[in-house]
Amino acid sequence: MKIDIDKTSMIPVYEQIANSLRDMMYGGSLQDGDRLDSEQKMCRNLSVSRGTVRKAIDILLKEGMVKKIHGKGTFVSNPNVEYSLNDQLMSFAESLDNQHLSYTTQVIQQELRPANAKIADMLKIPVGSQYLYLERLRSVADDKLMLIENRINITLCPGIEKVNFNNISLFNKIEELADRKISFARSTYEALTIGTERGKILELSPSTPALKMQQAVYLSEKEPVEYGSVWLKGNKYFLTTTLQRR
Repeated sequence: MKIDIDKTSMIPVYEQIANSLRDMMYGGSLQDGDRLDSEQKMCRNLSVSRGTVRKAIDILLKEGMVKKIHGKGTFVSNPNVEYSLNDQLMSFAESLDNQHLSYTTQVIQQELRPANAKIADMLKIPVGSQYLYLERLRSVADDKLMLIENRINITLCPGIEKVNFNNISLFNKIEELADRKISFARSTYEALTIGTERGKILELSPSTPALKMQQAVYLSEKEPVEYGSVWLKGNKYFLTTTLQRR
């Protein structure tokens, strides 16, 4: 690994080291599963203290870019996970299944809540009426990848509040209980910092970049069945699309 540092720079040396390592990962010279040089070797090659190297590694650990394996060293942990924006509407679970990626889902919260004006408008239900709030954490290869926040119209899929969603697809269960297929979804994407509350769940610092997807799912044009947010680690997930020139 070739790391250039400038000890006269206003940027702290540990940040320069972290930036150089991150650039190598983004550029592909360091790939998922690659082992970083040992702390001792980096100290010797860069003429810096062990504390400086550890600060640099800690930054990348908090960002989820690397992971430490006891007795073996520090390894790049940067698997790319894809979500297609083509014509077919898929859940994130279905997208992961299509990529043959092993994942786990943990329900953090699942409760009925009274709808405020915003939620009532999005789900087309009266203010104060109940909807199901579902919050789940999804991990791939032990890496906490996405935080999913769903708000579900329980009148369109009765009994959904009783379902254990630790191992069940939301879209499939909605279609089963509604006895209809989901028709379409309207989605928006924006880049944000993850913030304190969600950062704790995803084990990220509050200032870490994240990709937020906001989506409303419909059974028909006038029947929104779910309104949700998905928070994705910005350095792990990417969106793809295929466009046909006409």
